[in-house]
Amino acid sequence: MTAPPTTRVLEPLGPFDLERTRAFVGRWGPITRHTPSPDEPLRLTAPLDGDQRPAAFALRQAEPDGPVEVEIAGAEGAEDLALAQVARVLSLDHDARDYPDVGRRDPVIGRLMAEHPGLRPTLFGTPYEAAAWGVVSARISERQAGLLFRRLAVAHGETLTVAGAEVAAFPRPEALRELGELPGLGAEKVRRLHGVAEAALAGELEVERLRALGSDGARAALQRLRGIGAFYASLIWLRSCGVVDEWPDGEPRCRAALARRHGRHPDDPLDDLVDGLRPYRTWVALLLRVAG
Repeated sequence: MTAPPTTRVLEPLGPFDLERTRAFVGRWGPITRHTPSPDEPLRLTAPLDGDQRPAAFALRQAEPDGPVEVEIAGAEGAEDLALAQVARVLSLDHDARDYPDVGRRDPVIGRLMAEHPGLRPTLFGTPYEAAAWGVVSARISERQAGLLFRRLAVAHGETLTVAGAEVAAFPRPEALRELGELPGLGAEKVRRLHGVAEAALAGELEVERLRALGSDGARAALQRLRGIGAFYASLIWLRSCGVVDEWPDGEPRCRAALARRHGRHPDDPLDDLVDGLRPYRTWVALLLRVAG
């Protein structure tokens, strides 16, 4: 018998607006399938750290910067772990009370913060899920990749009920390893997904393991996955491990946006601008992308 969901609370330290997260989710291919109507809680799923079983979350916030109520399903016996994980996914695992200081030092960034108050990065549930996205999304549009991710979840994942609604979770590694074919997904990508599943089952895609390797070591380890090059290794590292202060050198769009906002050319030296964004370089890069 399935245990009933449990409810916990996350207290943001610093600015956070769940509605900004909802808007971001609605545009971000890997998880657009979770986008609800505005009068419903925001529902998300994630493979649970460690055993990769699917967990589901329903999120509510009465007012910006206030407590976030978290309903958790599928994490029986591991609710504390699940709460810590969804805090990481929402970037609520970081004390960001000094985040506005970046905008005060750099008025250009300050204006963007004012236009997008309470925005924090939304992350992949785990590096396993991020690596699978890297495989699926290579050389196709984000919209196409999002549709394929939805098909994988519906056809090979598990359905959980949270806050009175069903959500389709991404397949466990055991299920992904057995994937035969999926309409729209070529045979080579299927083989690459098998490799991602094997790495997850071997414990190679755990957040704590990658963090222990450090930025360069984690990227090198991720590039040993079949089909994962430097760009996607960086994406997995930055967008699933809770990195706060690392500029994404491999994303020219962020550099171009930073330069354009400051009236500079992207080919100009921008070290002074990037250094001024510490200790939130990763967060500001995401802000620039959303604002653009």
